[in-house]
Amino acid sequence: MSRPHLRNGPYGYGLVTKTLHWLLVAAFTAQFAVGYLLDGEESGHGRGRGRGRGGESGHGRGQGRGGGYDVFGDDSLLTLHVALGATILTLGLVRLLWRLTTPLPPWAPTLTAVERRLATWTERALHFLTFAVPLSGLWLIAADDDALPWHIAGHAAFFAALTLHVGLVLKHQLLDRDHLLLRMLWGRTTP
Repeated sequence: MSRPHLRNGPYGYGLVTKTLHWLLVAAFTAQFAVGYLLDGEESGHGRGRGRGRGGESGHGRGQGRGGGYDVFGDDSLLTLHVALGATILTLGLVRLLWRLTTPLPPWAPTLTAVERRLATWTERALHFLTFAVPLSGLWLIAADDDALPWHIAGHAAFFAALTLHVGLVLKHQLLDRDHLLLRMLWGRTTP
């Protein structure tokens, strides 16, 4: 068995590209899971959309300073959520720098011209949203509920781009049966 290639090449994606991709997938999965746990928690800390202390509506998250969040206080889920956001920003920056300095492998021959354009635009959108979603979360911490519409819009855009990205892969995996997914998993297109 040959040694894995670190960089992308004619054989497919390199180990660094694949590792950064799947680390971001795992970090975003954890981030959204923790975020939705935070949103759904009814612990009396005043979190959640429009829930204030004592049943008041509107603002009223957390401790009442700045954006109302005490990021490194007693709320371990909130601390984890912020730490995951910082991890995503760091991984996103490393991935973007790697992407700008490492050419992509040739297109899979089974992708049509339309699918190539779709893959290009969803990749760009996901790269942008890798920064926009966590940064809007930081803005939410600083500005309280005033930033919530932007954070929700970032989530919606992220899931729309992700749906297109995964949909294209699933189309090729399940309908075309050309093993496109194997390029990102193992760097080859045959089982």
